[in-house]
Amino acid sequence: MKNVKQIAAALALAVTSHWALGQYDCNEYHKFNCERSGDPKFSLNGQSRSAQVQVGIPTELNIIVYGGQDYRISLCFDTKVIGSEMGFRLVEIVRKAKKEMVEVTEQEAIVDANGQPTGETKDVKRMEERTVYADERVVVWDCGEHEMVQEVEFSCTSTKRLLVEVVAPGVPEGERKGANKDRDVGCVGILIEHMPTPNTGFEAK
Repeated sequence: MKNVKQIAAALALAVTSHWALGQYDCNEYHKFNCERSGDPKFSLNGQSRSAQVQVGIPTELNIIVYGGQDYRISLCFDTKVIGSEMGFRLVEIVRKAKKEMVEVTEQEAIVDANGQPTGETKDVKRMEERTVYADERVVVWDCGEHEMVQEVEFSCTSTKRLLVEVVAPGVPEGERKGANKDRDVGCVGILIEHMPTPNTGFEAK
């Protein structure tokens, strides 16, 4: 009985260790699986991340890009689960002002027949135009419009907040094999690289 308990404990430890290793591998996935730029001037950006992504569920990474920098963003993923390519968009969060009518309530003094205040008040409602601000999502790049490429390079002229949005289509049902047949969660890495925007053209000295 003691040996059975020892074996069960060892198996539990092995499963836990394997799960933890799997989690670690996924967390570091971009470091070992995403292909770096061939341009040595690009540096690894600390906003790069990896995560487990479920097939069919959009996932977003919130990043800040800074003016005067060039960026390269690329994907890597477990093709046995995720599929051969991913949906990949860059979405800018833009704060916009708009006018809207809002109902406001004010206190108004009650007067008697002679126009003298009675000391009492009443609620009076009216509509008032106000400026309100709200975040809007603006798609600035979509791989679906660029032959489903899995990387993009761009120059940033001002600091912005971007969402890197990815969605995994999954492997077609007829192509699923072995242990991955019923899996719908796989590792995805988002590699971000940056460098100062090069000065180009003629400049006055």
